[in-house]
Amino acid sequence: MYFEMAKRNLKRHFLRSILALLGIIIGVAAISSLGILGGGLKQGIMENLGSISNYIIIFPNYQNGYTSIDKKDIDRLRILNCKIIPIYATSDYVYIKGKNKRAYANIFGIDKNDIKYLNLGVKVSDTSVAVDTFFSKVNDVSIGNQLEIKNISLRINGIYNSTFLFPDNSLILTAKTYKRFYGNENYSRVILYVKNINDINKIKNETEKILNRKEKKYIILSLNSIINKINDVINKVSYFLMGIGAISLLVAGIGIGNVMLMSVIERTKEIGVMRSLGASKRDIILLFLYEALILGIIGSLIGAFLSLFFGYLIVHYLLKTSLSYYAIVYMIIGTIFGILTSLISALYPAYKAANLDPIKALRNE
Repeated sequence: MYFEMAKRNLKRHFLRSILALLGIIIGVAAISSLGILGGGLKQGIMENLGSISNYIIIFPNYQNGYTSIDKKDIDRLRILNCKIIPIYATSDYVYIKGKNKRAYANIFGIDKNDIKYLNLGVKVSDTSVAVDTFFSKVNDVSIGNQLEIKNISLRINGIYNSTFLFPDNSLILTAKTYKRFYGNENYSRVILYVKNINDINKIKNETEKILNRKEKKYIILSLNSIINKINDVINKVSYFLMGIGAISLLVAGIGIGNVMLMSVIERTKEIGVMRSLGASKRDIILLFLYEALILGIIGSLIGAFLSLFFGYLIVHYLLKTSLSYYAIVYMIIGTIFGILTSLISALYPAYKAANLDPIKALRNE
């Protein structure tokens, strides 16, 4: 009965109810959309960097005067429970056959049997080369085209996506071909592939003890820890943005409280009649809370689905990734906040209405 009365009262002041509803819709949409945006950023990062989370990378410590990695130090790492991938690196001009142009690129040399551990999706032989997508697009080359290095022709055999391990504008040769062009120098970096990601920290600590026991010769980075730190930052930014969105929901709550207070004043006689006919304080409180609940549920659901729509547009077209379960989670969070805000905002007006003196209410004093 009180639920039906609540619906009737909201319809009776339709415009005022719509304005209160808009506040809830905007607040919930803001909270959920910003949460979905943060989730999209995290997913985009994991799609781009997640494939390198099983790696530890070792660089020479240039600040201490080390410019390469000694092969003897690499041999000392053989006791570790991981795949050791030494990498040569340099920069040079390459000639693009058929295009009549030269291009400057980062050139890496890797043992052809180790390339499969780097999650690049390419294979390279001693007579071929793999290039990254940036090099491919800028120089308008694709699989099958020929590059010339040191007057030797190599066929492009694969195209891979740039990562933290291999930056933009790079190409990969086998270690044998690299040494043929640039000599047998020490390595510029070493990548450790750890099959079990739970062993990352253990192996990183063991590597530090082996290589940097006497002095800081090498910089050792756990890529998994870098990804976790990035995710932590994004989480904090997401919570901050959701807090800003919650401000609009707070304003909406004040609007609902204002609507309810005005309703108490306008319906003073009605409340007096209900009390004289036997309605308890609890019944009056329920009536007002039902009104707030209806506004909260409708506004929160509309706001949540609007956030899903706008979140999809932002995540799909701007971040170039896809929505996942996190979108539903933030929709639920926004909906719960919207409903709770509505109910909390109605508590004081409901209490005020329930405590009106029935005689004074009938006299409308």
